[in-house]
Amino acid sequence: MKSIFLRKISLILALSFWLVGSATAQESSLLWKISGNGLEKESYLFGTIHIICKSDFLMDERITTAFESTEELILELDMSDPQLQLKMQQVSMNPGMKNIKGEMDESMASELDEFLMSNYGVGLAQLGVLKPFVLSSMVLIKALPCTETESYETFYTSKATDAGKTVVGLETVEFQVGIFDQIPQDLQLLELGKMLAEDYFQTEFQSMMEAYLAEDIRKLDSVMTSSGMMAEYRALLLDERNKSWVPLIADAMKSKSVFVAVGAGHLGGENGVISLLKQAGYSVDPVK
Repeated sequence: MKSIFLRKISLILALSFWLVGSATAQESSLLWKISGNGLEKESYLFGTIHIICKSDFLMDERITTAFESTEELILELDMSDPQLQLKMQQVSMNPGMKNIKGEMDESMASELDEFLMSNYGVGLAQLGVLKPFVLSSMVLIKALPCTETESYETFYTSKATDAGKTVVGLETVEFQVGIFDQIPQDLQLLELGKMLAEDYFQTEFQSMMEAYLAEDIRKLDSVMTSSGMMAEYRALLLDERNKSWVPLIADAMKSKSVFVAVGAGHLGGENGVISLLKQAGYSVDPVK
C-alpha cells in the first residue's frame, strides 16, 4: 500500500499550491506565450492541476504544439528524479512518528479513520503518523468523482523524456514540505476536515473544476481564496514562491525555449508569475 501511495502523493505534493490568485487582466487562459525582452525564442507558461479526472484532462493542439516547440520542461518539482518517491517518504512523517489522531476531535478522527480504512485498508492507527497535508492528498485521490485520473506533471515528464528534453524542478521536495511545516497544524486539520465533508466535492471542488476547464482564472480565485488556509497564507503558499521562480525561469529562457508547467494558482494575481514576468520586461500573452 505504501509504495502505491507514494507514487500518487509525489504527483500532488502541494495540494493547495494549484489554487489561483486574482487575475490582473481581462484576458484569461491556462497557456501563455512569453517573448520579448531580448529572448531569441518564445517560451510558454501553462497552469496545471496536479491531479484530475482523466475525462477532464485538458490537452489540445495549441498546448501540444507549444510544448513540442520548446527544448526544456520546467516543473515545480523534477518529476524525472528517480529518488523523488524516497525523498517524499522521508519527509512525509510527523516528527518522532507522532500519531496526530489525538489532535483531532473524536468525530473527525472517526470519520477520517473510516474513510482511510474503506479506501486504503488501514486506518489512523497506522496512517496517523503522516503529516496533515499528506492525509489531505490521500483523501483527494480517493474522493475524486472518477476511477481514472491523470497528472499533467506525469504527462509532460513522459513526453519530455521521450523527446530527449531536459526536465528541471524549481523547488525540492524538502522545500515544499517545509512550507507546510510553517502553517499551524490546527489550520491544516481544519482544511482536512472540510475535505471530508459530504458536500465538498459536489459544491466547492466542482466549482473549481468548472472554472479550471473554462480557463476562467477570476472565477477560480473567487471560489478558492475567500477564506481558509489559502487566504491566510497566500504569501507563503504562492507569492513568495512566485518571486523566487521568476529569476530562475528568466535565466533558463536566455539560452533556450522552455515550457513551464506549474499549478494554476501561480499564474494570476499581482504577484503571480504572469504579472512578475511582465514587470521583468517580457511580453506574456494568452494563447487561445
